[in-house]
Amino acid sequence: MLLYGYTITHCVKGVKHFSLTDALSELRLDPSSDLTIVGQIRMQLTLLIADGRLEPGSRLPAVRVLADALEVNVNTVRAAYGKLEEDGIVATRHGVGTIVQPLAGGTLRGGGTRYLSNTVGVIIAGLDPFYLELLRGIESKAEQQGTLILIVAAHDTADRATAAIRQLAARGADGIIAASIGWPERGTPESSLPPIVYVDQPDRKGETLVFDAERAGYDLTRHVLEHGHARIGFVSPPLEWPNLGPIFDGHRRALSEANLGDESTELAIVEDFGVAAGRRGLRELLERPDRPTAIIAMSALLAVGVLEEARQHGFDVPGDLAICGYGDIDVTRSTHPPLTMISLPVFDAGVAAITALQRMIAGELKRPERLVFEGTLEVRESCGLHPI
Repeated sequence: MLLYGYTITHCVKGVKHFSLTDALSELRLDPSSDLTIVGQIRMQLTLLIADGRLEPGSRLPAVRVLADALEVNVNTVRAAYGKLEEDGIVATRHGVGTIVQPLAGGTLRGGGTRYLSNTVGVIIAGLDPFYLELLRGIESKAEQQGTLILIVAAHDTADRATAAIRQLAARGADGIIAASIGWPERGTPESSLPPIVYVDQPDRKGETLVFDAERAGYDLTRHVLEHGHARIGFVSPPLEWPNLGPIFDGHRRALSEANLGDESTELAIVEDFGVAAGRRGLRELLERPDRPTAIIAMSALLAVGVLEEARQHGFDVPGDLAICGYGDIDVTRSTHPPLTMISLPVFDAGVAAITALQRMIAGELKRPERLVFEGTLEVRESCGLHPI
């Protein structure tokens, strides 16, 4: 059945209005479904809210209006609205109507399926090759149980991460693996969310898998210092990002041990982890009076971008400029010269993440655990022959 042809025409202060010919026109009921009509109305309205089609402050149609449009009993719609109110998704105000409430993470779980769906959501920060091995690790374990993996890229924004959690919860995902996405809706009670395993988010509580980023920053800095470089450029997105700050902390520790201060570092803050950002970062550093002789890049693609820009300026690598980075991927092994990188056990982290999530879903994890994965320095030619 299709809902159509009704528009709210009067105004109530502070309440948004919409035409039923828009989002609500997509409501359809299937009498042959195993899900009750009440359940179908509840589920479809939940999904419209979860997907942002019905925003907080929007008013749902009056019970009788929706019942007439769907050709169902008014008590059916009233029961569906009651379930939505129990879920915390809407609130009914006397004299105003039923209003969509501001969303708070897990409130949308009540509108989806209540049985185990054998579906897991994986939210990654962006479409970066770094996450391919993580996804391979997750899938290698998930396929053993026939688990469907839904992958969402948050594009390094907390708003998109929040929306992804909301949408996955509303669609009945049994749990979520969240990798490097930042905090969505800080302050939401953990108990109201689906089970979540956090990867590469050292500021998290709960089930968390992290890399020893502080040691990685230390090892990279020690490596270039041992090559005689005392002026080091650092190309990175904002260091306030929780998974980046520890790398810089390790860098500073290595400088301190070498009796060097922060003045030995030239920072170039870029907007993301991509190749173009790496090129911009090096251009910025080259414009400074005392340019660095070595660069540490916070991702593989940033390191590739730095290398490309160095070539554009006619620099010999490593003769004129040494380059190394964090988070090894296939392409850094085949550049000219190959790039010295910190290699992380990302595949193993993926296996551990899905294993931990499956245990959470099964109720086998009684208390949160924090697993730390060590990286290794892969010495290649971009910094020169390493001193023996």
